[in-house]
Amino acid sequence: MTVSTAYLCEACGQGIRILEYRSLDGLAIVPESIDGKTVISLAPYLFSIHENYNDEPHTGAFWWSAVKERVSVEEIKDLPQVKGDFLTELRLPCGLRQVGAYALYNCGCLKRLELYSTTLDWGTGVFTGCVNVKELVIHADESVRSCLKEILAELKHTLTVTYDGAGKAVLIFPEFFEEAVENTPARILVTDTHGCGQRYRNAFVQTQFQFKEYDRLFPHVQVQEPEELAVKLALGRVMNPYGLAGEYRERYMEYLTGHRVSAACQAAQREELDILGWLLREIPYEEKDLKTVIEAAGKSGSMAAVSLLMDKANMERKGRRRRFSL
Repeated sequence: MTVSTAYLCEACGQGIRILEYRSLDGLAIVPESIDGKTVISLAPYLFSIHENYNDEPHTGAFWWSAVKERVSVEEIKDLPQVKGDFLTELRLPCGLRQVGAYALYNCGCLKRLELYSTTLDWGTGVFTGCVNVKELVIHADESVRSCLKEILAELKHTLTVTYDGAGKAVLIFPEFFEEAVENTPARILVTDTHGCGQRYRNAFVQTQFQFKEYDRLFPHVQVQEPEELAVKLALGRVMNPYGLAGEYRERYMEYLTGHRVSAACQAAQREELDILGWLLREIPYEEKDLKTVIEAAGKSGSMAAVSLLMDKANMERKGRRRRFSL
């Protein structure tokens, strides 16, 4: 039998702990259950290239394959471990309760993480060295405690969060970093915070995310962050408006209307045709606006975007002719 993915497991209370993950793929999908038991724990240093020198022998451990049966050590010996920079994406299961200390330590190529808000026990230093995580997908149970605030505090770089709760929201959390500055006369260190990302990461009451507080902070992004990030944040909110109050929607739309050319150019150059189509439907573009965006899309080689924009320009011309004839 050819094995493409396998897990070294052991019993952990009424569930299963995963001790090692092997696969041919850098996308690691932790299963919901193994051998009829829920996966509830990931071992310390699981995906890290660093050794766990405090690890004890696991006499009852066994290998389990992704096709849901036990396999021998011989069958998986040539299967590479998913560790360090080999890990690019990680999906965690609903029943997971604990992630061991330093489980993702120095996984520098990890870009996307999907998890459930009910995974509450995160060990020390889990995200140390995870400097390239760009996207977080969180399935939120809004009736109970959530781990989102804790994770956002660990991931301080710019992050796109897809919030999947009673509704869907796409949230951008800007970067922030802290700098210790010496106050020599007072003989103390003063911590300066740069970027507005910390404000956004504090949009919580206890562990529950507060959409109104998040939306209230948009003026800070307009002043402190690049236009590209502000456009992405506004688009994320109005296109996926869960928890979005009418007054804040108006503010986002006002900003997007004022930056419509930049927003469309960004979408066209990245070939985000769904976003580009939404902009062309929801925001009025003049002929000169469309010409500028078509030129930008052509330079980037996005022919699909050029086609969409040309169709919109032709429709606008036909509409003007009809109005003139009347």
